[in-house]
Amino acid sequence: MKHIHTILKHKSSESIFMTLFLALPLFTLLPMGIDLFLPALNDIQTFFLGDNSVAKFAISIYLLFWGIGQMFWGRISDIIGRRNVALIGLVVFSLASYLISKITQDNATQFLVFRALQSFGGSACFAAIFAIIRDTFDGVKLGRAYSYLNGSLAIIPVSAPLIGAFILQTNSWQYVFTLFSIIGLCSIVWTYLFTAETLVKSKEDDILEKQSTLEAYKSVVTNKSFVLYLSLTLVGFLGFMFFLTVAPLYLIGHLGLSKVSFGWMFMLIAFVFMIGSFTVPLIVEKIGIKNTVSIGIVFYTLGGVLIFALSSFGIWQTYVLPMAIIAAGCTIFVSACPAFALEDFKENAGTASGLFSALNFGLSSMGATYLASIISLDSSRDISYIYIVIGTLVILTYFLYSFYKNKNIAK
Repeated sequence: MKHIHTILKHKSSESIFMTLFLALPLFTLLPMGIDLFLPALNDIQTFFLGDNSVAKFAISIYLLFWGIGQMFWGRISDIIGRRNVALIGLVVFSLASYLISKITQDNATQFLVFRALQSFGGSACFAAIFAIIRDTFDGVKLGRAYSYLNGSLAIIPVSAPLIGAFILQTNSWQYVFTLFSIIGLCSIVWTYLFTAETLVKSKEDDILEKQSTLEAYKSVVTNKSFVLYLSLTLVGFLGFMFFLTVAPLYLIGHLGLSKVSFGWMFMLIAFVFMIGSFTVPLIVEKIGIKNTVSIGIVFYTLGGVLIFALSSFGIWQTYVLPMAIIAAGCTIFVSACPAFALEDFKENAGTASGLFSALNFGLSSMGATYLASIISLDSSRDISYIYIVIGTLVILTYFLYSFYKNKNIAK
């Protein structure tokens, strides 16, 4: 078995595709916990006697612990290894999924607790794959690897909501979580057999290991490039998180869109995300990171203006085009920025990548939940106001980014 892992590690170091393929469960399982589950939100709301908060928190709590978990597991992976952390997380994910599938109608709080545990376990895999990529690649290849990871991630939302909708036509929402537990068990076997350990210990690593957790994270958050590119990713991602939170409840619950139609609509938006993720590295190489981010600003602003202009129609068709444009802008931020944020952390990759993802997913999910709580989910105009606010935040962050970059050039 050790010999197999040595061979696989060698092959993955030469190929981004091989690295992603051998670590397939590490980046597919956690997003599947959202996308396959999205069409079931209204059924869950009905199951818990129409409690709207349960449905909303089912998404936001999952995203919050997606972030918190990566901050925890990222540091642990720097000590015990990427593969070991992933295996532990998969066990937790599978167990939590099974417990959710057996939940009763009077246990809404327990449902949310198990949902948080499910995400916390799955986040170990996400922390592991980010660290594996940082361990394996450098320079231009590192940027491509993160972008291709995002593109591969987008394959899940392209297909999962539609698959979930078809599953729910003949099964209850609990069956989705039974399926999660089975997939989780299969992922344990896959990871044990095929995922090689990429953490290589050195004398410098021994020194880093002796750092307190606080010191390790302090070294990351005081890095200016990390903070700069995290901020761009965060405000860009907030719009997509808000969409994930409100879209099923507004489009299915208020406008009466069928689950299958919602799946097709979500597939279109996710397809934009996927294509963008694979093309962004080429754009960065040709015109540079600053100009690439500028294009993202244009897409984000245009989408925000359109969603506001079309909101008075109150039909789902007017929601698709603006969200696809916003998704294109979001893709640019999410694909272009992580490699620049993490390029200084070769030895501390788990801690840095875990913190990056934790803050990105944690803060954006909390922000999306708060924004969803202060508006009426029956009002398309209220939803459009939120995108105007988010678009303004994106523009302000870009001006701060430009000021910092120009200041550095002047030096």
